[in-house]
Amino acid sequence: MSESPPIPSPEPITPEKPGGFLQNLVDVYFAPREAFTRIVARPTWVLPVVGATILGLAFTGLWLQRVDMPEFVETQIKEQGQWDRIPAERRDAVIEQQAKIIPITGWVGAVIGPLVFYCVVAAVLLFIFRFFYAGELGFKQSLSITAWSMFPVALVTTPLMALVMWLKQDWNLNPQNVLQANVSLLLDKAETAKPLWALATSLDLVSFWIIFLLACGFGVAVKKSTGSALWGVAIPWAVMVAIKVGWNAIF
Repeated sequence: MSESPPIPSPEPITPEKPGGFLQNLVDVYFAPREAFTRIVARPTWVLPVVGATILGLAFTGLWLQRVDMPEFVETQIKEQGQWDRIPAERRDAVIEQQAKIIPITGWVGAVIGPLVFYCVVAAVLLFIFRFFYAGELGFKQSLSITAWSMFPVALVTTPLMALVMWLKQDWNLNPQNVLQANVSLLLDKAETAKPLWALATSLDLVSFWIIFLLACGFGVAVKKSTGSALWGVAIPWAVMVAIKVGWNAIF
């Protein structure tokens, strides 16, 4: 009886090389689940946090050079409905005080804001996806998903804010309200109740984009579809919106 030829042993599978910073960045825009598959396997959050910090510092420096701070402060106080509550003889002092504080808080926020905000969001979502989805992920993975979901969006929206201000030649606009990609475009702020306005400004495309990216990332991490993971992101966001609306209804 002739012996059967030996079966060749399969060649070892070479693991896919992790994507670099640029590859991950491009894929977050065009193939987010592929990008997050690599990010979850080898979590890295430093570069997106540094990038977000640099963006914040650049925009803050540009804005503070061009804004008329006293006029900006006065406009914000009036829009918040606090102007008539301040005695006329104290208004100049209040404006002067706020005009000194805002640049300081702006620089501090630009330096530590991204890391602090990303850590808070990552901690909340880590709890949700470990407790409700029984996901096996750690804080580093959660922070990496959060950073890689928010930095690419900031890389688009931050230059757009500067562009809008430059085109309008109005640097006294509130940076938080420059990109009005939300339902407030259909409303007149002066004639809209504060709670409704708060709700309208929360229903914006930027928030929905971030929610989608977070759902992609955490879906990969807990081995669920993006649609299934979407609830774990959308419900906390809805709670925050409800708090914001309730705050405006009270105050």
